[in-house]
Amino acid sequence: MSMLSPAVLGHISQCWNERHWIGSGGLPPERLDAEWLLRLAGASGMHWPYLTLVKSSLQPAVKDFSTDIPGYRQRGIDTERVAQLVADGYTMKYQRLEDFDDAIRAEVHELQAHFGLVTTAYGFITPAESRGLSFHRDASHVVVIQLEGHKAWNIVRPSGAADPNAGLESDPQGEHIDFVLSPGDLLYLPHGWPHCARTASGRSVHLTFTIARPHPSALAAELLVGEQTDPEAVLAQAVHRLGI
Repeated sequence: MSMLSPAVLGHISQCWNERHWIGSGGLPPERLDAEWLLRLAGASGMHWPYLTLVKSSLQPAVKDFSTDIPGYRQRGIDTERVAQLVADGYTMKYQRLEDFDDAIRAEVHELQAHFGLVTTAYGFITPAESRGLSFHRDASHVVVIQLEGHKAWNIVRPSGAADPNAGLESDPQGEHIDFVLSPGDLLYLPHGWPHCARTASGRSVHLTFTIARPHPSALAAELLVGEQTDPEAVLAQAVHRLGI
């Protein structure tokens, strides 16, 4: 059973690029197993940069949690060093989870098919009383699924046009919205909305799917192949196809 039902995708489409959306308790219990993500650090094939660590947007030196793989740029994961850093408040951040898990790959394909945009899966394991990232913006639209624990979020609805470029925010301007995600909750966040999150009690595990913002060249290509003759209709058709 997919984590992202047609109803969930429909809600995201309705909110697309306009407002955030929180779906409460939308996942069946069997989909909330976070243990596979915890075991993934020691799995065969796992290496840096698939796994990194971060604490308040600061990362340790790669050599502090990894080992050389002779002849390769990638580095093996030292699970003991990772455990030490996690005990010191660092978040484990997995990138491109679709390369390691069939179920996640299926979710990625479903999002890509629905929105027609490149989608990537991330995983975050954050220890108690910790924060992985400070206030920041994502260039992509974001779908979060809370698997374990509770995480307190602060998101900011921009007072003007959202900055579509990724980056840190020292003093984000706009309406601040606070809420806590519990196991089974989902969050959609438009690209460019500043946000940060902190574990509310105990360890937190969540998945993040990033849905790429359409590149201008994609819009140009859609305009060139538009089936309509009226300029406004061509533009409307292109926007619809790209899910902008």
